[in-house]
Amino acid sequence: MASRAYKLLGGLITAFTRLPFSVAVQLGSFAGCIAFYLLKRRRAAAYADLKAAFGSRFDEKERARIVRRHFEHLGRVGVEMLYFPQLKLEDLKKRLTQHHWERYERLVKEKKAAVLLTAHFGNWEVLQIIGTLDGQPIHVLQRPQKQALFDRLLSDLRESRGSFTISRGMGVRDLIRALREKQFVGLLGDQDAGKYEGRIERLFGRKTTVPSGPFELAARTGAVLLPAFIVSGPEGKHDVFIEEPAEGDAMRRYLDLLESYVSRYPEQWLWGSKRWKYSWTKRLVILSDGKPGHVKQSEAVAARFQKVESQYGRPGMEYPTQTLEVEYRSVWHRRLFAVFSIFLIPFAQGRLAWLKFFFKPETAAALREISADFFISSGSSLTPLNLCLARECRAKSIVLMKPSFPFNFYRYDLALVPAHDRGPMPPEAFRTLLVPSLSGREKLAEAAKPFVAAMQTASRIRLAVFLGGTTRHYRMTLASVEKIISTLEKVSERMGNYLVTTSRRTPEGIVRFLKERKSSLKGCQQLVVASEDPRSEVVPGMMHLADILIVTEDSISMISEAVASGKKVVVLGLATETLPAKHRRFIELLLEKSALVMAGPENLEAVLENLESAAQPALAREQDEALVKKLEAIL
Repeated sequence: MASRAYKLLGGLITAFTRLPFSVAVQLGSFAGCIAFYLLKRRRAAAYADLKAAFGSRFDEKERARIVRRHFEHLGRVGVEMLYFPQLKLEDLKKRLTQHHWERYERLVKEKKAAVLLTAHFGNWEVLQIIGTLDGQPIHVLQRPQKQALFDRLLSDLRESRGSFTISRGMGVRDLIRALREKQFVGLLGDQDAGKYEGRIERLFGRKTTVPSGPFELAARTGAVLLPAFIVSGPEGKHDVFIEEPAEGDAMRRYLDLLESYVSRYPEQWLWGSKRWKYSWTKRLVILSDGKPGHVKQSEAVAARFQKVESQYGRPGMEYPTQTLEVEYRSVWHRRLFAVFSIFLIPFAQGRLAWLKFFFKPETAAALREISADFFISSGSSLTPLNLCLARECRAKSIVLMKPSFPFNFYRYDLALVPAHDRGPMPPEAFRTLLVPSLSGREKLAEAAKPFVAAMQTASRIRLAVFLGGTTRHYRMTLASVEKIISTLEKVSERMGNYLVTTSRRTPEGIVRFLKERKSSLKGCQQLVVASEDPRSEVVPGMMHLADILIVTEDSISMISEAVASGKKVVVLGLATETLPAKHRRFIELLLEKSALVMAGPENLEAVLENLESAAQPALAREQDEALVKKLEAIL
């Protein structure tokens, strides 16, 4: 059955090659154009890789044009190969323009073994038959194809012009034998080497695996490593470039040459072949809505990537991170984009020019040029944009907080949703008790350095107080704050000094009271009024210095950040009104995990005395480890 199928296929090829060569090549180009429209996934991968490699060098239209020409080029490559059996030597010479051919001829005359190293570039299939020009057949390593019929066809076509095809595996011995017999071997070195093999090198700025076989083969046998590239031209003509033999760091030399040729003729390289499937460079882009809290949460997730130091057991991971501030033209433009994006997201790739209608010009221009492996955003206003950019770059999407309708039904690579949120969730949402924070001990210590340097007796500090302020559901009274300060003065004689900071929402009357009393407070080593002292190191500095953090109950993010620091946390109940249900659920969940304790002005002293001997909570560490494992899984 297989034999009949092969004969039938051979007959079809014979019938096709009766066409004039120029007509057949045009048909191959047309077939490639059809494939461009039919093979959507391969087309999308090629577009994304092209953008990742060249960034803003090409705009959307130019990228699409290059990818289409790339598919047309592959169609011509296939047709030219079908004509190998009837190709005459004089016809081949007419179609080839040789550059530095003397480098090749010298090796032939000197009877030296050589590894002819090329890439899936131009018509690399033509390059492997150039040995017929000097009577020096080339041994070619052939990767087994999934379809045995296709594998046999390729082998027959390649051998029809004098090449010798060798299969992988045990066939490598034949390559070594050929080199020791001063023959030429043709190898491709531009595809990835998989998870565990090859050497990790940079290609177009990203660390990836590169096959080390050609280089090891040359070193083992003493063969010359000769880079060669072929550039396809019109009407089936080609330019063959023989480069200087690669010495020293031969792999780096080869990759530099490859980048140079691909940069000059981008449509002729094999894009869309999952070249960076195994990459040790993961580029992160944080989308910022201008809200410091949201940006800090996104930065915290980006920082967790740094804890994944290896991949497939191989070290060297790197995470270049860029933050892009996103500005809509207006609130109404933001709302309109949320609706428009529902229709744009499935077809976003190559259509980001539409963003100019919704975003400020600087933002729209930056969004069209940016490329990443992960897009990270916090807040519902950026979720639609995150999805559009992920589709554009074939990147992964990470969102923090529960997306608003209808985006809460979309699938994300990672959706970190607070456990206290209710309602429909994204599929497989990662529920978190704490808001992602940079409050790990090592981060706090680094951020605290400027703050600690300004302290006179930092070693005496044991307590840090973070006062919030008025919200729609929260009122803080002066009387309750006075009572808290009185208790802190009392316990500081035994437990140590304390620090106090306010927020921008703290009522003016409370701020005035604290400023007036500061000079008479013996235990208060420092008072920081947020509206007067905006230093970013204040909060992490206080968290770093204190053993116990005292936080008012009005701010979910501040409570979460305090718990994430790994310190003991007391939440002050000072409200004169009932907190929202979501807020209460958040605190209750943390109480269940023993991550904090509640106190009021009346029992604060007793709570602090009991807490002093309590064990450090483990919730922050456990959640951090779970998040890192999740990131490892999606890398």
